[in-house]
Amino acid sequence: MLELNPGSELLGRYVIDRVIGVGGYGAVWKALDKQLNRTVALKRLLKSGAARDEQAQKAMLEEAKKNALVVHPNVVQVYDIIQVDDEHLIVMEYVDGDSLHAHLRELALSSRSVSLEQAVDWLREILEGVAYAHGQRVCHRDLSPMNILLSTGGVPKISDFGIARIIPSKDVAVTPSPPASSQGGTGNPDYMAPEQARGEAADFLSDLFMIGICGYLLLTGRHPFAHPSGLFAIPELLKDESYQPPQPPPPAGLAISDQRRFREYAAVVMRLLGRERANRYQNAQEAIDALDRVIPSVDCPSCGEHVPEHDRFCRHCGVTLAPVPGPAAQEPATVVSGAVSAEELADEGYRLVQAKRWQQAIDAYSKAIQADPNYRKAYWNLGYVYNRIGNPDAAIQILDKGLDLPPSGRDYRAGMFYERSIALASLKRYERALADINESVRLNPDSARSLYFRARISLLQGDLDAALRDARDVLRIVPDHSAALRIIDQISKGSTG
Repeated sequence: MLELNPGSELLGRYVIDRVIGVGGYGAVWKALDKQLNRTVALKRLLKSGAARDEQAQKAMLEEAKKNALVVHPNVVQVYDIIQVDDEHLIVMEYVDGDSLHAHLRELALSSRSVSLEQAVDWLREILEGVAYAHGQRVCHRDLSPMNILLSTGGVPKISDFGIARIIPSKDVAVTPSPPASSQGGTGNPDYMAPEQARGEAADFLSDLFMIGICGYLLLTGRHPFAHPSGLFAIPELLKDESYQPPQPPPPAGLAISDQRRFREYAAVVMRLLGRERANRYQNAQEAIDALDRVIPSVDCPSCGEHVPEHDRFCRHCGVTLAPVPGPAAQEPATVVSGAVSAEELADEGYRLVQAKRWQQAIDAYSKAIQADPNYRKAYWNLGYVYNRIGNPDAAIQILDKGLDLPPSGRDYRAGMFYERSIALASLKRYERALADINESVRLNPDSARSLYFRARISLLQGDLDAALRDARDVLRIVPDHSAALRIIDQISKGSTG
């Protein structure tokens, strides 16, 4: 039988440090990956329940391998699955912080709460991680504050895809999951969606309900199904179709403007908590868009991060924000006789992007290209929109056409290479993505966002030296670029074990 002890070594590669967590599915150990010189977490799978059956265990491990495809800043990455002495361990990203559950408990014990801005930021980032996982057809089924880790930099990361399920496309038959009671724990009973509590199969909308519980906790510090009388158990009220959590009132002491914002954010959370699937947002992006409509937001022109449009400085990289004409600068456009010009159509597309009216923006940019097939700004911005709504194939197709045009203006080509690199990376085509971002950097060597994205790709490919070099170049341009600092910190901690 495999024994793990501090200082022991697995496969000549992983040096065990200490236990950092114990749960129903096994223990998690901190370890050093000697080959890549980085700190990792090793999760040991228990031989119990479904794992007793060899076929079920194989299916579980296959799903874990598919979970490794979920590479996103707000998801704990699965690096590998190893087998030692007939036991399987999952090699994962090591997150150097507590769980959201531990953080909320600490605040509650001292009668403190998460600030409104922090609560919404974390809720949005959790939704972004789930949106990406769902885009890879991965349904978590066990989202709770215990399975959301907070890095020391304050970045939430969704962990524990141990019971995740791969949901095929709609044209593929789906075999319903057995009832929760027969599966040995398909989720935490205090955080299950109502359909899970009834023994039905969990799906993407079940994940959204669980995020709704987390969002309620972030806004109020209370579980929405914890009755104030203390006379009811949480699972009891989750199953009670007549019970609906009260919409939380704004905390005392909030400014009037913040009270309005709180109510609007609370309304988003309450919709996530709809008892019936049809009453919830139908995907995570809809919930993200609803949060963004409370305070309109823009993408920082330096680091590309999402920030409220009224902010004077980017909260991620510190750069001074100023009004910008759009993802691309102005370019002379041909006016079609008797029709609206391509430039006017592109400007309308930009206004629609700011309002998050994505399909109408796509229509406007497409009409701009029809009005002037050589109008490069429209190709660039249309590729940007397709990336924002999670359609990388469409982004690549339109950017291919834009880049096939005769070269005219370094900024336009640099921007199109940048957007195509993002699309390729989202499809895990890292070699092509790296080639495109290299070209974008060549055309615009002082672009902090291009250098930062190249650092991220290098990090994903395990080229730590290249990632470190680009992150430092980003700091040369934007000294307080927090995302670049996080990359350097991550590499540094990995190198020190």
